[in-house]
Amino acid sequence: MSRSRLIITLVAGIVTVAACTADQGVSSTEARPSGSSAPDTTAPGDTSPDATEPNGTDPDPTSSAPPTTDGPTIGALDWGACTDEAATDEALQCATLTVPLDYDDPSGETLDLALVRVPADDPDDRIGAILFNPGGPGGSGFEYIAQAGSTIVGEMGLEDFDLIGFDPRGVDRSNGLRCLDDAEFDAQIYLDDTPDTPEEEAALEAADDAWVQGCLDRYGDTLVHYGTENVARDMDAMRAALGDEQLSYIGISYGTYLGSVYATMFPDRVRALVLDSAYEPTGDSVEQQYTTQLVGFDTAFANWAAWCEAEASCAFRADDVPAAWDQLVIDLDATPAPASDGRLANDTVMRTATSSALYAESQWPLLASALAEARDGAGDKLFVLADGLAGRNPDGSYVTLQQSFPLITCASGLGDEVPDDPAALAERMRELSPRFAADVSADDFEDSCAELMPAVTPPTLDYAGDAPILVVGGLEDPATPFRWAEEMTDAMGPSARLLTYTGEGHGQLLNSTCVTEFEAATLVDLELPDEGAVCEPDPDVPEPDWWTSLPVPDGVSDVIDSSGSDALLGITPSLAFSESRTTDLSPDDALDAYDAALEALGWIVGDRAEPIDGVPQGVYFDDSGAVFSVLAIGPEAFENPDLDGLDQVADPTRTLLVLLAF
Repeated sequence: MSRSRLIITLVAGIVTVAACTADQGVSSTEARPSGSSAPDTTAPGDTSPDATEPNGTDPDPTSSAPPTTDGPTIGALDWGACTDEAATDEALQCATLTVPLDYDDPSGETLDLALVRVPADDPDDRIGAILFNPGGPGGSGFEYIAQAGSTIVGEMGLEDFDLIGFDPRGVDRSNGLRCLDDAEFDAQIYLDDTPDTPEEEAALEAADDAWVQGCLDRYGDTLVHYGTENVARDMDAMRAALGDEQLSYIGISYGTYLGSVYATMFPDRVRALVLDSAYEPTGDSVEQQYTTQLVGFDTAFANWAAWCEAEASCAFRADDVPAAWDQLVIDLDATPAPASDGRLANDTVMRTATSSALYAESQWPLLASALAEARDGAGDKLFVLADGLAGRNPDGSYVTLQQSFPLITCASGLGDEVPDDPAALAERMRELSPRFAADVSADDFEDSCAELMPAVTPPTLDYAGDAPILVVGGLEDPATPFRWAEEMTDAMGPSARLLTYTGEGHGQLLNSTCVTEFEAATLVDLELPDEGAVCEPDPDVPEPDWWTSLPVPDGVSDVIDSSGSDALLGITPSLAFSESRTTDLSPDDALDAYDAALEALGWIVGDRAEPIDGVPQGVYFDDSGAVFSVLAIGPEAFENPDLDGLDQVADPTRTLLVLLAF
């Protein structure tokens, strides 16, 4: 589970308990856009069946017959209970949709796409479906919605919609592309990418050759069918199979490009789009193709370094943090830091870990701690961050992201071109990003897509419809620069509106209250913000006046350094004020102790929740409306895959108590 989705799950537990405790005289509500009546959804040329309800709802919400169309035959959707281990929420329903591999050969080979949904509360009030894509290309929308969908629905007021996550073709459950098996991929993912010897150079070349050959051996000439345009066609097949005339959509990062391609190809089928952290590279020059994200991450690195130099709690603090980082790169290149699982954290792992942490400001303390420990000879925390970006599970298996990403990119026509003057561009890249492009040379530029498939021309993005489209761009986003948001807004025409976010980070869904409320209004009420709207970062939650008067039960430690565990759990200062303690008590015994101590002080003890398997959560209220929560993570829970890496930032032999105020 990603860190952002993990904390969403934790907060969901608090919200649920708060609702259950409302009859005890304590209420906690937050204004959210409410549902609205369905708009006129008649779409010229639509191929949906006529036998649907006026709002585009199939009469039987659990089963959708395949529509009669002049195009490819698609399968039906038979929604039922989920059996996937990621989909444990009983409210979820799962289905599989069969689509053609090649839409020009509809009777040929097919693919089965994995879907999961949080169904609308009442089929009679159902407005339609909202499809979701988290980015990549190669990210799993199935897993994201399976783990956070119910919270997204509640926070955004989407109860009158089916919120649907899916794995796009070539991703994980939908014929995930794997050119190498996990063991082969694990052996090459962290090879030294700054080779100093002929042997290191040969290892890199052999790894590249093995991956390309594996792709060709396993998939042959079918790879070209895994591009974005076919994913958009799959989305339209989902819409038709649902019996809806139009669809709504949330896309993050690459998901914004997918949404804009859908709008370009099927303009009459769009009800509303939310495009968060816009990715629009199709108009970039050759130089921009190679330098845009380099500059973004270099800027984010500078922001992190400035924070570390100024913040007393930064574990990697120094008078010159960039210089200290540079020296550690040199040191790890020469002598990698061992991790407890036997792997060695070299300079490649360090750069990967740094890039991973720069996606979100909440990860900055964990990066500092990981670097400090690596400097002292321990590589575990670097792997926590690096493995998160690489999609590596604790058992050495991988999600398909790192392998499907380049293949979907090539099949979408988004691969980087070879520059006319490679030496000049390499020099320019080193100037712009001396850390992330330090070893780029003229020999590094090649048309890697040409080895895998014929050249693909991406579509020209162009939407002239009148459906509301919200495009979100962040001024401090390292991965998708604000320029792309401006360009995507222009491409989506007069009904598109640009929303500017001034804070750090990539992807603001549920991470920014302001952005999330505008996104909800777009989807629910079909309303866009005013021209020029700007969202500032959420303010930090201050330490409550009552915090220092909280009891500390017997057997509970003093406050410990929680920068690493907070970062891994996704707890940010704008989300909650937090401290952590530890105890030898079991999680339930620790919460029993807090129940008794707080009840003696007049606090109301709410119903106990379990937002993560094996992790109980106590929630407490006082007469003023204050909310206090204790999350108790016992030694057994450290083995939970959802808490992967926690044992590297907290003592796994003791119960970790995370204290939260909102």
